[in-house]
Amino acid sequence: MNNHKVHIVFVPENKHWGGSELLWSKTALWLAKQNILVTVLKHERLKLPLWFVKESNNLDFLNIISSSKPKLSLIKRIWNRFVPYRFRFKAKNTRFSELAKIQPSLVVINQGFNFNGVITAIELNKLQIPYATISEAVNEGMWPILSLRENMKLAFKESVMNYFVSQDNLEVTQMQLGCVLDNTEIVRHPFNVPFKSKNNYPKNQKLCLAVVGRYHFSSKGQDVILRVLNQEKWKEREIQVNFYGSGDDIYNLKDVVSNFNLSNVKINEYTETSKIWENNHGLLLTSRYEGLPISIVEAMLSKRLVITTNVSGNKELLIDNENAFIAAAPRPEYVDEALERAWERRWEWKAMGEQAYSHIIQHIPEQPDNVFGEKLLELLK
Repeated sequence: MNNHKVHIVFVPENKHWGGSELLWSKTALWLAKQNILVTVLKHERLKLPLWFVKESNNLDFLNIISSSKPKLSLIKRIWNRFVPYRFRFKAKNTRFSELAKIQPSLVVINQGFNFNGVITAIELNKLQIPYATISEAVNEGMWPILSLRENMKLAFKESVMNYFVSQDNLEVTQMQLGCVLDNTEIVRHPFNVPFKSKNNYPKNQKLCLAVVGRYHFSSKGQDVILRVLNQEKWKEREIQVNFYGSGDDIYNLKDVVSNFNLSNVKINEYTETSKIWENNHGLLLTSRYEGLPISIVEAMLSKRLVITTNVSGNKELLIDNENAFIAAAPRPEYVDEALERAWERRWEWKAMGEQAYSHIIQHIPEQPDNVFGEKLLELLK
């Protein structure tokens, strides 16, 4: 393959940076270092982290373009206020004209869910530009209406390959579409801790559980944890729950902790991942839907046990009662039951963390971004 004739474009559909952006971003950097021409075509509102900008600035083969919807004139905006939707003026997205101009070898669409890149996929199909999709999460409580379902089916079937971060996400997507997809593969995310763990187990006597992730109650279910901890038995026990993250629900989180007097809860400022696992004995994650959380992988690589809910890919790398305690559902009674099992075996947490580490290194690659980059190059062959 002549690298100089290959041009891969990454189109992240999210407008905010998060764990869903790690795979495509690190893969883009790796490909550019192999002298593959790479373009990142992002939404103007997606703010790239400093580490990515710095690295990309030093690479000759990586370009970043921001796409946006041009603003309509004042007259057209006034017109749109008074007429039905079908008669309104629509601002054209510059993304598709850019893609038509570039004519890349392959476009990789990174979806926060399994549907928010569908329009991009359909437009690429019209332009006869090959594309692959990455679906970062699937919500079992959010089923597509008929028109979206038909568009999703077309987008997935016409794709060169559809990548999912968990087997459960793939299976639910197939149920939503009502068909079996024969162009799918499971991929793993990069992580922010060493593959070969050097983490020491915390020596503090009080047991500490880390809740790591965006403060978004509807997806991450932090409210479930708070309801469990509001019971007198947990208030009286020597256990502390440390929250790490950011997001709009930080205000709700602070209000509940304050108004319900949850003294065993601490809300922390931004903390590096490695520092989190220096001070916590395990991970507590009560998601309502997911992909496959990076926080689970990072906890296991740091030799920590996991307490989580049985949704999406959460349990795919875990073994209940061996390296994890899995709640049947993201409801207080089930999380309380799993947490109670963990409490009864608290003297085994360190050994369970060791088992978690031994298990995870057999199921994920050391450099998932490199592996994914090779997969994309194979598609082009």
